[in-house]
Amino acid sequence: MGYSLWLLPPTSSTIATSLMSIIKSFGCSFAPHVTIVSKIPLTTSIEDIKSSLNTYFSNHSLPDVHIKALETGSEFFKRIFVRCEKTDSLVSLARFSKQTFINNDEDINKWTNEYDPHISLIYAEKKDCNDEELINQIDLSTLINKTWQGGKIQLVDTSGKLSEWKTVLELDISK
Repeated sequence: MGYSLWLLPPTSSTIATSLMSIIKSFGCSFAPHVTIVSKIPLTTSIEDIKSSLNTYFSNHSLPDVHIKALETGSEFFKRIFVRCEKTDSLVSLARFSKQTFINNDEDINKWTNEYDPHISLIYAEKKDCNDEELINQIDLSTLINKTWQGGKIQLVDTSGKLSEWKTVLELDISK
């Protein structure tokens, strides 16, 4: 799969604590995040990615994340998740990252329209639990309509199995 670029809430924020608590209670160990872009080739220089992101954030506003609703789905990364609003600042970062780090002929406008920011709470690999029971454990008041700005950017090597994923770069973008 390559590298994935993630946006995490500020570490000490209430929303980060709430999300991490839910994810851990579901028996998962990934950090709460919005995927900005995935499938960045592993041949891409980590230093180039860091430099490009630093330049981007020196010229653009920090991404805003607005959590809208709890949803379920059938995709691996969207079993139980919270959908996020496509804020201009989040879409701008995603579009920049796609154009800068993934050189392919995909129509960027089509990709941008299909970009679906969300925060997974559990992936489909966990098969030994009941979704309805898990959903009933969630205090929606700690998630829905919550927001954050900035946070951390992580570049994660997601080329192996989930248990092998590792963070190779982390940038604090809170100001």
